[in-house]
Amino acid sequence: MTVKRKAWIAAVLALLSTASAQKPFVDCSREELTRAVPELAGIEFNSSQDRLDALLRATGEELAGMFSRLVDVAATEQIHEMRFEDGMREASQLEAYRYLVKPSDELRVDPATGAPAAAPAAGFLVLSHFENLLRYLLPQAREQSRFRSLGRAQVAGHDSWVVAFQARDGNAQGLVWIDAASHRILRLRVDLAAPIHGSPLETLTTDVAFVAVEFPSTGSALWLPARVTAHGRYAGGELHSVHRYSDYRLAGSHGAAGIAAAAVSNTEDPWEMLDRGIALAGANQAAKSIALLREALRLDPAMAPARYHLAATLSATGDVTGAEAELREAVRRSPDLGPAHNFLGILLFKRGDLADATAELRVSARLQPNDATVHFNLAEALEKSDPKAALDEFRTAATLAPDNAAFKARHDKVERALNAPKSDAAAIKVEVRQVLVPVVVTDKEGHHVTGLSKADFRVFEDGVEQTIAAFSVENAGVLSSVPATPSDSVTVAASKPVPVRRTYVICLDRLHTEFANLVRVRAALSKLFHGEQPGDARYVVVAVGTTTEVVQSPTTDPAAVLRVIESKDFEKLFLGDKKGATGSDLQAFRRELDVARKACDEARPECVALSKSLPFRAAQIAAQERAITTAFLEQLRYLVQDLARESGRRTLVLISDGFPLLPGKQALDLLEAYFPDSSNSTLRENRKADLDAVLRVADRQNIPIYTIDSRGLHPQDNFEPAGTPAPVQLAAANSIRGSAWEAGGALEDMAAATGGTAFKNNNDLFAGLARAFADGRQYYVLAYVPTNANSDGAFRSISVLVRDGKMSVNAKRGYWATGVD
Repeated sequence: MTVKRKAWIAAVLALLSTASAQKPFVDCSREELTRAVPELAGIEFNSSQDRLDALLRATGEELAGMFSRLVDVAATEQIHEMRFEDGMREASQLEAYRYLVKPSDELRVDPATGAPAAAPAAGFLVLSHFENLLRYLLPQAREQSRFRSLGRAQVAGHDSWVVAFQARDGNAQGLVWIDAASHRILRLRVDLAAPIHGSPLETLTTDVAFVAVEFPSTGSALWLPARVTAHGRYAGGELHSVHRYSDYRLAGSHGAAGIAAAAVSNTEDPWEMLDRGIALAGANQAAKSIALLREALRLDPAMAPARYHLAATLSATGDVTGAEAELREAVRRSPDLGPAHNFLGILLFKRGDLADATAELRVSARLQPNDATVHFNLAEALEKSDPKAALDEFRTAATLAPDNAAFKARHDKVERALNAPKSDAAAIKVEVRQVLVPVVVTDKEGHHVTGLSKADFRVFEDGVEQTIAAFSVENAGVLSSVPATPSDSVTVAASKPVPVRRTYVICLDRLHTEFANLVRVRAALSKLFHGEQPGDARYVVVAVGTTTEVVQSPTTDPAAVLRVIESKDFEKLFLGDKKGATGSDLQAFRRELDVARKACDEARPECVALSKSLPFRAAQIAAQERAITTAFLEQLRYLVQDLARESGRRTLVLISDGFPLLPGKQALDLLEAYFPDSSNSTLRENRKADLDAVLRVADRQNIPIYTIDSRGLHPQDNFEPAGTPAPVQLAAANSIRGSAWEAGGALEDMAAATGGTAFKNNNDLFAGLARAFADGRQYYVLAYVPTNANSDGAFRSISVLVRDGKMSVNAKRGYWATGVD
C-alpha cells in the first residue's frame, strides 16, 4: 500500500473520530429519532433497558471471537460513486476491484492484474477499514461509549435488537442492529456531522450491512460487508458511494470459496435512482425518469437534488404546476440550493408573479454570486418594478460574462431607457377603494417582529409595486393608526382599549377527522385554554358536518371553553365520524380488489364477475366522498360569512384531517392500479370552485384561516395484501400516499390564500393553535389604492416584502377585483 493511500485512509479514519453536531441518538425522543432516521419508524420501540448489558456483553464476546478467527479473505467489490454539486450531477462512475481483508490491513487490487489499485479519482469517496467501525462493540471498548436499546426490528428476515450508541468523547455516534438469536451484528451505521481540519467533508454517514460467510476448509465464520453506503457533504456538494460485495474467497489465486448466509442486495438506493433518472431525462425518456425520481423521493423525501431534477423533467413535459411544487419543497428542505431558487424564480416570472420571482432570484444571486445567468434572470424580473436595480444586475451579468453579447446589449438598452427624457403628460386619477392587507412578520425562530414602520414594507400587486396609503399596528390588543407620511414611525398608544378586539372561531371538521385523532386535538385545545387569560378576545367553538353545531357559543371566558372541551359530551362529536366510515369502505374495496386480482391471475371463473363489479363500487365511494366534500365546503362558507359580521380581527382555526378536492380519486386510482385496462367512466369532479367560494369570502373580509392537520405525523400505510404482485402493490401504495398528501394540500391552500398558516406533520398540535392565537395579537395592516382600477373580477396577486429579507412575511395571496376589499 502506498504512502499516499495510507494517508488518505488515515484522513477517512480521522473523520470517524470527528464530533457530531447533531443531537445524539441516545438522547433523542422517539419523534426525534424518526425525524433523523425515518426508517426507525418501522421498529417496535421499547424503552426498557433491562436486557441491554447482557446483549452488549454477548455481542462483544461474539465479535471478539470473530476477530480472533480473522483470516486473509478476498471479495469482488463493485463501487458506484456519484458526486453532485449545487444539486447538479457533477460526475458518476462505476469501478470494480478485488477487495482484500487481512488481520492487519485492507486494500484493493486490480481484478485483472492483481496489482494494488490506483488511488480513487479526485473528489470521490472510497472507504476502507470497515472492521474499524465494529470495534465500538468490543468488550474492551464498551466503557468508551454510551448505549441505549431502542427496540426490535426485522432485518433481512432476522429478529434483531436496535441499539443506539455515542462515543463518550462525543466523537461519533450510530446505530447497530444485532441478531437476537446469534448476537451477530447485522448492520451498523456511524454518523459524523462536524468538519475536521484539512478535510472538505462536513458530514459523513457510513452504513454497513454485514453477512456471515462460512469457509468450510477453515471451519470459521466471518462477518464481512455485503453492502456499504457512504454519504458525505461538503460546501456546495454531496458525495455518495455504494459498495457491493460478492464471491467471498480465502485470499490467493485458488482460494476456497465462502458460503454467504445471504445474497448481496442488487437493488438501487435512492441516490443511484437519482443518477439513473438524470441519465434517462438526458436520453429523452421523460416518463421513465419521472417515475424513477418519484420512487427515489418516496424512499428518501429529503433528497433536494432529486426534487430539482424531477422539477426540470416535469417542466420539460409541460407540467409547470408540478415543477413549481417540487421546487418549493426543494428550497424548503435545502434553503441553500441556489439552482432551485433560480429555476423557481424563472417559473414564477413566466407565470407573471414578478414579486415572488424577484425574491427567489435574489436568493439565487446571493447563493451564486459568480453566475452571470442568475444575475441576468434577476435583472429581467426587476426591470418593470425597479429599473435602476435591474440595470445594476444587467451590468453584473455583463461583467461576469464579457463575451456574452446579449448580456451587454440588454444592459445598454435599459441604460438608454433610464436616461431618456421624461414625459410631462398629465396623470389621470381614478377613484378606487383601498385594499387592506393584514401582515404577520416573524423572525427565523418564529418570534413576532415588533417595531416595524411603513418604510420597512413594500407591497406589490401582480408584480407592480403599490404606494402604501395607510398603515397600522396591532400589538397585544392595542391598535395604533398611523397616517402615511414620509417620516412614518409608529408609536403604539391607546387611551381606551375596546372590550372585544378579536374573535377566534375554532372549527372542528366532523366529516374528515377520525375519532382516533380526537385525543391529541382535545389535549392541544385543553393546553391552549388552560393558558388563556380573560381579556379582549372572544371565542367560539363549532363542529362542522352536514350541518354546523355550536359547541361553545361566543364567550370571552376561556374557562367556559375549557369546561366544554373537557366534558364528556365533547368526544361524542366524533362518534360515527364519516372519515372512519369512508376509510372502512376503502379498506373493504382494497380487499375486494385483491380478491379479484388474485382470481384473474389464477384464471379462475369468478374473475369476470368480480372485476366487472369493481368500477361500480369505485363510483359509489366517489359519489359518497363528493357529497361529503360539497356539504363540508358549503357549511364552511356559511361559517365564514357569519364570522364576517363580527368586528375587529377575526381568525378561523380549522382542525381537520384534510379533505379531497378530487373526491373518489383514491378509489379510482386503486382500481387502475389493480386493473389498468378496466373501463371506468366515472367523472373525477374537481371541487376547487367550492373551495374558491370559501376563499373569496375570507379574502374579501380579511379573515385568515389557520389549518391544523389533526393527523399529526403522517403514518405510512403498510397494507400489502398477500399474493398481490409487487408492481400492483407499488402503484396502490403510491395512490394512497398521494391521496393523503392531496388532502393536506387542500388545507395548505386555504391557509396560504387567506394569510393564515398551515400546521402539518407534527404531533404537537398545540404549537399550531398557539401560533394562530399569537398572530391575531401581533400584526400590521397595510392599505393601498390599486394602480389597476379595473373591477373585472380577475384575481390580483399580492406579495409583501420587508426591508430585512431574513424575516418571514405572511399575508393573503391576493384578492378578486370585484368590489370592496
